[in-house]
Amino acid sequence: MTVDTTLVFRGTPQAESARRAHEASLSPPAAPRVVDANWLRDLCLEVGASDAGFVELSRPGLGAEAEHARRLFPRTKSLVCLVGISNRDALRSVSRAAANVAWHYAGDRLDHAAAALCECLAQSGVGGVPTTIGFPMDMHATEGGSIWEIAHKIVAVEAGMGHMGVNRNVIHPRFGNYILLNTVLIDAEVDRYDTPLDYNPCLGCNLCVAACPVGAIHANGEFDFFACMGHNYREFLFGFTDWVDTIASEGGTEGYRAKFRESETLSMWQSLAFEPNYKSAYCMAVCPAGDDVIGPYLADRAQYRHEVLTPFLRKSEPIYVQSGTRAEKVASRKSSKQVRYLDFKPDVSTVANFSVGLRHMFRPTPEPEVGCTVAFRFPDGQLTATLDDGKLATVEHFDADAEAIVICDEPDYIRILYRPVPGRPDPPPLRYAVTGKREALELLLSQLG
Repeated sequence: MTVDTTLVFRGTPQAESARRAHEASLSPPAAPRVVDANWLRDLCLEVGASDAGFVELSRPGLGAEAEHARRLFPRTKSLVCLVGISNRDALRSVSRAAANVAWHYAGDRLDHAAAALCECLAQSGVGGVPTTIGFPMDMHATEGGSIWEIAHKIVAVEAGMGHMGVNRNVIHPRFGNYILLNTVLIDAEVDRYDTPLDYNPCLGCNLCVAACPVGAIHANGEFDFFACMGHNYREFLFGFTDWVDTIASEGGTEGYRAKFRESETLSMWQSLAFEPNYKSAYCMAVCPAGDDVIGPYLADRAQYRHEVLTPFLRKSEPIYVQSGTRAEKVASRKSSKQVRYLDFKPDVSTVANFSVGLRHMFRPTPEPEVGCTVAFRFPDGQLTATLDDGKLATVEHFDADAEAIVICDEPDYIRILYRPVPGRPDPPPLRYAVTGKREALELLLSQLG
């Protein structure tokens, strides 16, 4: 049986005429010219926000965010800042799993609050668009444009929800920095707008400076964005592209294992399966500012540091840095941390990359007194690696007195660093000559994993 799909059903002429007359009589709900601020704030709290503030679109302090708001919602007249609270005890746990679950839960609640607010406002004739707390973002943003839709921190400061602290988090006067932010754009004016606080809740205690494992936060107010991005956001955006690049490179399984340990692969899978996970965010965890938070810190500052800061300093964990940066120096000074290099490319044979690869794969020896010196000579340069007092150092010069001397003329000499993968056939052998104590080279390579 063939069904004719070319015809569109229409009712009888009388029914169609009645329908058109009905549609012509309809009119949208009359939107209020001005929304009552008290009513709007109560509504924000009712749908799940912990606090809220309002900013007019013409506010100079919004800067470029006003134009971003117009792009997202051309009828925007006001911006509503919504504040949600995260579980600060979970964030202070050394378990980043507990902290990340708390962040994601708070984020979901705030997203739901923004959506519910827009639904309620629509019933009163007010149009609204909820933006996103973090992800998803506009990954196809034009060159020079930001991938995030609205800079929530700027809106929050203008809405009187706090000020930026030394740790670059907005610190709420009551809840401290244990908050998440969202922005809702509405097409109505509000009868009373909020203004920035006339003081900053940040104490200037610099606990965030001490807690940051890569030294991204400076006591003088400077901030190393890329150091923070490289470590804390390792399994977001750029860390993911690095992971894909490594998989796609010609290094094969052995090359991949030279870049990623098993736990790192599983951690990336976990972020893909259960939302991206932050690696530290200790700057937020240790902050004592805010009326609801500051009591224990003021009562006994030494005890607060011992209970909140010290566990993070002693936690054994990988720290992700670019070689040659201040972040590398800061992380290297912390004996509990294992430095992992973002710029190591397991399929690139250069002396500099070989040096980074050695340090990237190095696992501190349980016997600090064990040591050795190995010199390498490659087609494009030379290198000496020294294992001493449980630490590895590399310099790009040739030590003729080294215990072992390795000479490799193969162009892909980076494969010296590859470790065998159990259950897989060995890759083609790499030819190189060793003079002196071969045991010294074997000792050095045994520390890689």
